[in-house]
Amino acid sequence: MVKNNQTPNRNSWLVRIMSVVCACILWVYVMNEQNPITTKTFQVPLTAQNLAEDMVVKDLPETVNVKVSGTRSQIAVLREGDVKAFIDFTDAPKGRNTYNVQATTRMGEVAEVTPSLLQLETDSLAEKTMNLEPRIVGVPNSGVTVSQMDLSPTKVTIKGASARISQVDKVLVMVDISHHDRNFSTDATAVAVDRTGREMYDVKVVPGKIKTTVTIVRQLGTNDFPVKANMSGQLPEGVTLKSVKITPDSVRLTAEPKVLGGIREILTAPIVLNNVTSDVELKMPLQIPDQVLADQHSVIVEITLQKGTEKQDGSKADGNQNQ
Repeated sequence: MVKNNQTPNRNSWLVRIMSVVCACILWVYVMNEQNPITTKTFQVPLTAQNLAEDMVVKDLPETVNVKVSGTRSQIAVLREGDVKAFIDFTDAPKGRNTYNVQATTRMGEVAEVTPSLLQLETDSLAEKTMNLEPRIVGVPNSGVTVSQMDLSPTKVTIKGASARISQVDKVLVMVDISHHDRNFSTDATAVAVDRTGREMYDVKVVPGKIKTTVTIVRQLGTNDFPVKANMSGQLPEGVTLKSVKITPDSVRLTAEPKVLGGIREILTAPIVLNNVTSDVELKMPLQIPDQVLADQHSVIVEITLQKGTEKQDGSKADGNQNQ
């Protein structure tokens, strides 16, 4: 009688297959227990990709948060440089539009990007040549003052969004003369400012550093003068002015004695009250007269309001601003 060996062989292969399956399941379980899935959030630079050469993005955030998911061992070796965040501006139209923030990671998976959507405005790139104006910062040693400043070059090119370029009033070269009592040379920074004297950080100045030669001479007068908030307009109905605090409340000026004799106070740049509806803190430029040196060119103005039914007028605003 011939024995049938097929059944034992078939059972043997079935046992082997089941053993392999069980081993795989056990391996996955052990790996998940020893190397579980976890997440980590990275703050990474946000870059603009595929932006046309003649276009510029206004107010693009410097960084975004990217959450990456992966095994514990992957996350442990992942660095900020391994995670990239970008916006694709391919064929982006001019104007304000909504864009997706995308991200990639060298290992693991991108789980979340915050913010994931941004409303950004693109504008055509413009440039303009402007003359430089020297602006002195600080006060020299006692008994001396600046007689002359020579700039090289005397003109620069400003670059940025066309709408912002049209708002540039002048380009200033900021020269710090603090603690100097003799002639010196330095590489000073050139900055674009608008009509109120505020620096326009999104406008690029080329070159950004200007070789400046300063001639120091003796002697001018120095005195401290009170700073006054230059407020105009009317507060909205139902709101009254409670207090105005200026920090610092005085500025040290250096000039010829006859010039100082004609100064009683220094005003800030205009503060329009019409749109002020809540307490606010403003960094305001000072209106420094020509041929006068100042130890500072801006102050902090803290405006405190209170709810009320009395109508605010210009005279009351002026009366409440002195501390």
